[in-house]
Amino acid sequence: MNLHMKSEALLDEDFDFYQSRIRILLILYFFSVPYQSKKHVNRKTLFETEVRIQKIDFLIRNPDYLAYEMLSLVKEGGIDDKKEVKHIVDNIFLDKEPLIRKNEMERFFFGAYEDLDDVIAFLKAFDFIEYESGKNVAGQIFGKKYYVTSNGAERIEKGVKEISSISWYEKRCKLIKKYFGELSGSELKVRQYQIEKYRDTPLNQYIESVIDETKKMYIDLYGEELA
Repeated sequence: MNLHMKSEALLDEDFDFYQSRIRILLILYFFSVPYQSKKHVNRKTLFETEVRIQKIDFLIRNPDYLAYEMLSLVKEGGIDDKKEVKHIVDNIFLDKEPLIRKNEMERFFFGAYEDLDDVIAFLKAFDFIEYESGKNVAGQIFGKKYYVTSNGAERIEKGVKEISSISWYEKRCKLIKKYFGELSGSELKVRQYQIEKYRDTPLNQYIESVIDETKKMYIDLYGEELA
């Protein structure tokens, strides 16, 4: 099987096995900005910082936190259409996403974290992305930049049309981008640290659910119980 055929398979019958790799690829694609370079014509979009990947990934993997964050925007007065948010949160809970879709992450020094080195290396090996970073005098890596390639963009665009599992992730990425897409990784981190359960989870432990807290905020905002 050549590389092209293998890359097709990754967005088809092997979806479950490669779920984390595909999810990260979709984040890099949907939250990136267009990129053009005469030197690197294969690069189509640019995504910056690993911190932002981690914080967006957390919201995808923890629908209860996404619902909580959306209700928080309403509470803060940052949302004009409160009914739209209510509808979205209703559906998240009616579909039992906080239980069915939950994919736990551990708390690290800077919040929710999962090592992405193998994922990024894998995506690069299949020509889905290209990657750059710098090193300071102490040898620490900084300035991570991720470029989705022509091949990566083509596979994603095909996959979201043909594979329902990928289509769900596409819709979720677009939802998060609509409400939180303008925030940097550091800004998303600050928001998440404001949630007590998130902040108080011990290091290297899975971050606790906020289902009960979300339901309470929903009642406070809308005067009725959440399913």
